[in-house]
Amino acid sequence: MKQVKTKLILFLISQIFIVTIVFLSNKGLSLTPYINVSFFVGGIIVFIGLLIYVVSNGFFDIFTLSMRKVFTTKRNSEVIESMRSPSELLDFSYRPFFQLGGSILLFMAMALLIYYM
Repeated sequence: MKQVKTKLILFLISQIFIVTIVFLSNKGLSLTPYINVSFFVGGIIVFIGLLIYVVSNGFFDIFTLSMRKVFTTKRNSEVIESMRSPSELLDFSYRPFFQLGGSILLFMAMALLIYYM
């Protein structure tokens, strides 16, 4: 129940943020700018979720380790081996980003349907 309440609060904050941007940029509230701004905000949040997903699943671990080995001297090899990989640095979930971004994009799609009807 607490997670649902937190997600609802984040969604409402994002909608207030979107409406504020629309109101400040257009000096009024209209459906077309709402659709545009919500597309950008939702897309950025989904993109951040995708980035966290790719990095946390270890996609860049081998690349990072090989670049560390290439650009360091032999003296620092113990330090390089003891460094954590990027997938170990991201210890939080990507799902809240997908859920929030997806809900924003869903509201954008509903506004788009209203616009075309």
